[in-house]
Amino acid sequence: MSETYSFSKERRQFREVCQRAFTLGLQVSTGGNLSMRVDDGIYLVKPSGISLFDLKEEGILLMDRNGVVVEGKGKPTKEWNSHFNIYQVREDVNGIAHYHAPFATAHAVAGKEVPLLTIHAKRILVKVPLIGLAKEGSDELSTMVREVFAHEAVTAALLSGHGVIAVGKDLLAAQNMAELLEESAKIALLSRLVEPQHHHNQ
Repeated sequence: MSETYSFSKERRQFREVCQRAFTLGLQVSTGGNLSMRVDDGIYLVKPSGISLFDLKEEGILLMDRNGVVVEGKGKPTKEWNSHFNIYQVREDVNGIAHYHAPFATAHAVAGKEVPLLTIHAKRILVKVPLIGLAKEGSDELSTMVREVFAHEAVTAALLSGHGVIAVGKDLLAAQNMAELLEESAKIALLSRLVEPQHHHNQ
């Protein structure tokens, strides 16, 4: 078997983004999933059951639009449906990152949108919708994800009780959106400690 894998440059970027997400604490253990559109109907996808930190370039799966693995060993993420639904409605999106980032996910489990308090977040994220509760990997969830991301202005969303999903023109752009969302959620929580809510009402 040949040791050369297709899309080596893209695989390198994929692995770098995975390392970065793990190092920043956006995702621990084997959770989270990422994908990258590398050609028409061809995608690089994180396999299930391996941590972002341990994922090697050759371990990344190459899949077609039907979810069939054309290169690599392992099972694709169960969130593939949601990823594919975004790619279908957003030609501008070539990278998707989904994490259980703690500060943003704290808002998602509370069923609250992340308040975008900084000038930076307001300008770049604009609005981060909260997607309703649905079973992970379900058609119901992928349909809701599709409806939210059908709007070109949406670059990130919260999944109720679950985590965050961010998109971009490439995987690094999606990663940047996920990082900004997590930072915004952290700032929102800290600002409540600095100035408790009741002060605003006085």
